[in-house]
Amino acid sequence: MRRFIVSGLLAAAAVVAPLSVGQAQLTFGGFAGVNFSDLDVTNLDPDQTINSRTGFMVGGWIGTHLSPLFTVRLEGYWTQKGADLVENGTTVGKFKLSYIEVPLLLRVNLPLVVVKPAIYAGPAVSFETQCDAEEVSSGITAACSDFGLSLKSTDFSGIIGAGVGVGDFSLSDLVDEPNATAEAKNQTWTVRAAFGI
Repeated sequence: MRRFIVSGLLAAAAVVAPLSVGQAQLTFGGFAGVNFSDLDVTNLDPDQTINSRTGFMVGGWIGTHLSPLFTVRLEGYWTQKGADLVENGTTVGKFKLSYIEVPLLLRVNLPLVVVKPAIYAGPAVSFETQCDAEEVSSGITAACSDFGLSLKSTDFSGIIGAGVGVGDFSLSDLVDEPNATAEAKNQTWTVRAAFGI
C-alpha cells in the first residue's frame, strides 16, 4: 500500500512539474491554521459521546495554473487531530493524533477583482506520526497501543474548502482490528491563513 501511495504522489508531481515549466505559472507558499476535529465512532455506549479537540496545522504547497480559472495544487502539512471521550457529561479519555497529510487539490479560482476567493477539493493521504491516549481520572498519558487501541497508521480522506475554511472527512476506518465491532473516522474543520507567490 505504501508503494502505491508513493507512486501516486510521484505521478502527481510529474504532472504538476511539466505544466509549471511550460506555462511558467508555478505557485508555492505556506500556511498555518487551527483544527477543530473529532472522531466519528460507531457502537458507543448510550452514556458516551465524543467531543471535538482543538489542534494546530502547518505546511506548504506547490502548484500550477491550468487556466485562469483552474489550479492544481500539491500540499503537505503536519496536522493535529483527535477527540475527547465523554461519559455521563464527564471527560474520561483524550485521544491525541497527529499526521503528515498530503492532499492533491483542484482549485476553482473565482474571478473577482479585489478579493480572489477559491473553492477546492481533492483526495489526501495521511501518515500517522503520533497516537497518544490520556486516562483523565489517573492523569496517565501513553501511546494508544499501551491502552490496547490498535489504529491504522495510514488514513485516506477527502478535502473540500472555500476561502480560509477547510473540511477534511476520512474515507477509511482507523480501527486496525479484524474483529472490531466499532469504526472510527477522523472529521476535521480547519481555519488557516496562507501566504504564497
